[in-house]
Amino acid sequence: MTVRTAGRRKQHDVDLKTRQQELAAAGQLTARNADKHWLYEESVQNAEYEVGFFSRVFKREYGRRPTFLREDFCGTALLSCGWVAARSDHTALGIDLHGPTLTWGRRHNVAPLGAGASRVTLIQDDVRNVQGPPADVLAATNFSWWGFKNRGDLAGYFSNCLASLRPEGMLVLDCYGGPEAQIPQEEEREVEGFSYIWDQDGFNPITQEIRCLIHFDFPDGSRMQRAYRYDWRLWSLPETRELLAEVGFRKTVIYWETADRDGEPSGIFRPSNTGDLAPAWVAYILAYR
Repeated sequence: MTVRTAGRRKQHDVDLKTRQQELAAAGQLTARNADKHWLYEESVQNAEYEVGFFSRVFKREYGRRPTFLREDFCGTALLSCGWVAARSDHTALGIDLHGPTLTWGRRHNVAPLGAGASRVTLIQDDVRNVQGPPADVLAATNFSWWGFKNRGDLAGYFSNCLASLRPEGMLVLDCYGGPEAQIPQEEEREVEGFSYIWDQDGFNPITQEIRCLIHFDFPDGSRMQRAYRYDWRLWSLPETRELLAEVGFRKTVIYWETADRDGEPSGIFRPSNTGDLAPAWVAYILAYR
């Protein structure tokens, strides 16, 4: 009985994403049957784009393909697993403090890689405590590095990032800003089978601290309230670039999100020294060792 029960659980774990997709397509997701990590991956992350983007910009700088990715604040390790799935010579290291989220990622992202799962390593630890092995690309995305709210803590993190890279290495950070970034407001976006709500719940103009929430709404009228909460500091591009230079990064480049024909964000990022005056913008900061 124990063996059969364990077998059913393993199958359930592997099939969770498929089942969530089926419920979404049928309009049957609810706050009770939806999985919050799957909802986050579907509405926030685009691992396929980032894997290609990281490879392109790295090769543009160093003339070779990167093979080893380190993902700080990795959560469910979707990016790490997407990296490994992209090429047979890719390896990844993911680091996060939250054990249950890492466990979810092992079941639903790492295990489905099959033989490729051996090329993904996940560690539960403070990202500042881990330096090796050195990576080609170190990514801290989804604004996770904003959890460091003072200059000393952020400088310590950036110094560890520098020490964690190979001599030809690249740090990738994402960032957002614009006047609307400082205004408490909710923004709703439709995703197949549910709605994603980004809630800028509060902002302190003296400390630049911002509190953000994510909620999910479903066709039956139910809501997954405060599925995620973030307490961050809204760091600007100039102060971040200055700090990266101070800790020893050789250069930084801003990749700014372009606009489509209708003036809406395109999801495509290009190098820029000027940006634009959009009320809200998203950018990547690339720092090269």
